[in-house]
Amino acid sequence: MSMEATPGTTGWFEVTVEGKLVHSKKGGDGYVDSDSKTNKIVEAVKAALK
Repeated sequence: MSMEATPGTTGWFEVTVEGKLVHSKKGGDGYVDSDSKTNKIVEAVKAALK
């Protein structure tokens, strides 16, 4: 996992796990503001750790 800021832009939030885009605010997923969105990210991380 890594974190990378977008220079000169605010508000984009994308989560990539093992090269797969799991969540994209820019792509229409919005904020991580629900259990289902959080769980989607957590499950992707868990799968990557196995």
